[in-house]
Amino acid sequence: MHRLIKISITILVSILISMSAHASGTSKETDISKVERAELTNDKQREMLSNTAGLLADYEITAKKLVASLDEDELSAESVNVQAQELISLSESVISSARFRLPQCEDYLAKTLELKSSLNTISHESIEKDYHHDGALPEAPAECYHTKDLFVHPATVVVLTRDDPAMAPATRQTIAAEINEVLAHTEVVRQLVIY
Repeated sequence: MHRLIKISITILVSILISMSAHASGTSKETDISKVERAELTNDKQREMLSNTAGLLADYEITAKKLVASLDEDELSAESVNVQAQELISLSESVISSARFRLPQCEDYLAKTLELKSSLNTISHESIEKDYHHDGALPEAPAECYHTKDLFVHPATVVVLTRDDPAMAPATRQTIAAEINEVLAHTEVVRQLVIY
């Protein structure tokens, strides 16, 4: 129990640090307008971004359902894991469009996706250090951070459910914090990638 409380405190501190380090600046409309983006030159590209807009809306709905489900008494780790895996899948599609639209994020986002292969073994501490705080990621402009988080936060939920299948209250709170934080990034991603 003390370990879960320690993990929860660590996550909350890292969220606050992360939000102050990255969220200032790129979320302002005037700064978003200065971000370099690939131009749309054909209907296929426009269709891809239109599909991405729908996927991002689906992501938000799924994320909100996941947070709401955390209040259920009979909630299972497996159920949360399934919802987190759905968010990971949706984020991969959004990241594909972001890699086109924000070519300066290509290496950063490609390296982020490598996390998926280690979800069965990576420690919570490593995912925090290497992916939330970019320890394993190449340097990239601040605008890349928001899209990365669409993938990293649900990946963290997968690790949390793996490590605490009993879904203790502290784990539920940590999962809610992870998903609520990523919901704060979705509008920025929408502005950066779609518009």
